Amino acid sequence: MKRPAACLLILVIAGCAPWRPPESRTLPPAPSGLRAKVVTLARHLAGLPYHYGGGDIDGFDCSGLVHYVFHCFGIEVPRTARAQGRMQGRVANRLARPGDILAFRLKSGWHTAILVGKGRFVHAPGRGKRIRFEELNSWWKRRLKAVIDVVDQ
Repeated sequence: MKRPAACLLILVIAGCAPWRPPESRTLPPAPSGLRAKVVTLARHLAGLPYHYGGGDIDGFDCSGLVHYVFHCFGIEVPRTARAQGRMQGRVANRLARPGDILAFRLKSGWHTAILVGKGRFVHAPGRGKRIRFEELNSWWKRRLKAVIDVVDQ
């Protein structure tokens, strides 16, 4: 399967100790294997701009971010948040692991993100904002509709 050149570029850069926003330095260590690679790439995309319909390093929307990260590792997921939220591979919320997709139901519709560990996730929050880390606090937990494991399928 062909991977976008930008994915490979980011992976090469990731091996060269890239600049990371200060917030990302406080995250717990990533898990091992493919999950670690998914989490590492997702973490390194923090700070890039939100762009409605975006699916590359020029800007992402929430589902574009999720699609891009997994596509870089040969894992195909749907392109829309709604379709991502309805994917096979659901696990109980309490069994969520870093690298899993989180699907939320918001007033504006579906929203997806990638769990990076210790109750934190990375997502593209909306217009005028940048990809960022967020706590899986009570507000988000009330809106969490699915945890999807696509790494171990």
